[in-house]
Amino acid sequence: MNITNFRDLGGMRTIHGRQVRPCKFIRSGQLVGLDEQTKQELVNRYQVTQVVDFRRPFEIEESPDDRIEGLTFTNIDLLEQSGTNSASLDDFASLGSADQVNGHMLNVYHDLVMSHAAQQGYGKFLRIVVENVHGATLFHCFAGKDRTGFAAALVLWLLEVDDDQVFADYLKTNEERVEANKQLLDQFRAQGFDQDSLDALQIALCVRKEYLAHAQQAMIDAYGDVFTYARQALGFGSDQVDALRRNLLE
Repeated sequence: MNITNFRDLGGMRTIHGRQVRPCKFIRSGQLVGLDEQTKQELVNRYQVTQVVDFRRPFEIEESPDDRIEGLTFTNIDLLEQSGTNSASLDDFASLGSADQVNGHMLNVYHDLVMSHAAQQGYGKFLRIVVENVHGATLFHCFAGKDRTGFAAALVLWLLEVDDDQVFADYLKTNEERVEANKQLLDQFRAQGFDQDSLDALQIALCVRKEYLAHAQQAMIDAYGDVFTYARQALGFGSDQVDALRRNLLE
């Protein structure tokens, strides 16, 4: 399986003792440069039928997902019209300051909860997951860490998986991306970026608990809880939450 930051969220337990079905809800980094065995595994082993790509248009244009027969691909641009948060890796490197990168990432997570485009996008994503009753939904962005990280957390919270498991899965990205991040840093080093820029990029390539906690708090401050947020901001009410649980839990 040559997909960075790939994992099936099956097996995670809710506070009521149910668990997420395997081969239903899968997160990853971008599906670029896959070998034939990986493509076959996605279809045959993981039963993937739907792929949701959260990347910006310029990201897709640079590195479009590999096409896999039998899979439906949907692009949802979560950061559309969010001018401060469309940073490429070059932009992060040029910030050159750990504090600036941290501040930028906190803004990104706030926008993932509160911006109109993200709310529209996550609502659409949830409906895709609910309607995909016969196969698995795989969702990703570039690195599979921020846009994908909040998407995973959002669904797990709606399923009533506890925070310990949600944050543990979120932080697992740092382990899964060690090699990929090293390769990216080496590329930027070879291009002549200085150490401050590389340090800033290193921060941007990792997740921190405070980022997801910041998003969670923004959601609670504005809406009270995840269910009110889903209903009011994402147009995803209690009947749809019940359908989500029927589809993803065993």
